[in-house]
Amino acid sequence: HLLLAIHHLVVDGVSWRILLEDFAAVYTQLEQGNEPVLPQKTHSFAEYAERLQDFANSKAFLKEKEYWRQLEEQAVAAKLPKDRESGDQRMKHTKTIEFSLTAEETEQLTTKVHEAYHTEMNDILLTAFGLAMKEWTGQDRVSVHLEGHGREEIIEDLTISRTVGWFTSMYPMVLDMKHADDLGYQLKQMKEDIRHVPNKGVGYGILRYLTAPEHKEDVAFSIQPDVSFNYLGQFDEMSDAGLFTRSELPSGQSLSPETEKPNALDVVGYIENGKLTMSLAYHSLEFHEKTVQTFSDSFKAHLLRIIEHCLSQDGTELTPSDLGDDDLTLDELDKLMEIF
Repeated sequence: HLLLAIHHLVVDGVSWRILLEDFAAVYTQLEQGNEPVLPQKTHSFAEYAERLQDFANSKAFLKEKEYWRQLEEQAVAAKLPKDRESGDQRMKHTKTIEFSLTAEETEQLTTKVHEAYHTEMNDILLTAFGLAMKEWTGQDRVSVHLEGHGREEIIEDLTISRTVGWFTSMYPMVLDMKHADDLGYQLKQMKEDIRHVPNKGVGYGILRYLTAPEHKEDVAFSIQPDVSFNYLGQFDEMSDAGLFTRSELPSGQSLSPETEKPNALDVVGYIENGKLTMSLAYHSLEFHEKTVQTFSDSFKAHLLRIIEHCLSQDGTELTPSDLGDDDLTLDELDKLMEIF
């Protein structure tokens, strides 16, 4: 067994994949008696940070500001109904509830389900999550922090696909669940809302922390979701050759128990060994276990209902984003489809 530990300030999930793939490649080459050769490196984190500072005040980037300003204006969204309040927000009070799908359900979720509306995983997962949140809060609109890998190609001639560092982006989104009674329409609307987020949300942090004050005076940055959502994707083995597998031994805590927990609820999803797992980390001083378990059960039930719904559809329904039209609404497209 080999334990690798690197501070999160200098490594993220994508970085771990790069490092582990390189480790396996070098090991294999040495084992075969060959000189180790790795793919070319990409631009450094230092150069990325420097270029990002200039990009943050460019005319090209500032076009994004209007999206985030409008989001702030319409972001009156429900807060989680806590069982009790607590001034102690330390990680030591965090507890976790999980649910998993079967291998068959996961296979359907990653393949056939997307044929109905030309969707991606986050479209499906966030719709199920939003429906469960609507049940919990009793409100149609729920704000959530979304996380992304942050490695969007936003700066010309800058490549960071094989750069090791912490690039993770976090941005707020308001889930509008007012079409919950029409599951197909709700799925399509969620898909369109996600597609309208510029550059998959990486610009929010750039605008908030790097753009000069005079360029963002009309953006309040007042949205404070108390729940985060992050789908990590599929955890594959370190190499196709199967030289290494993930150890079942505990690797220790990745965060100090004295660290303050930024969100009341953190939802993380991933696929490992062919099964989707959704992990719900909650503040045990603010929520009863039964409360979170009820939400978890609702989340899973809605996810299974969406899978069943999508598998029952004939053909594929396109949405405006499939046609490359940012201005066309779902209703307008439906009317056009009726005509033609």
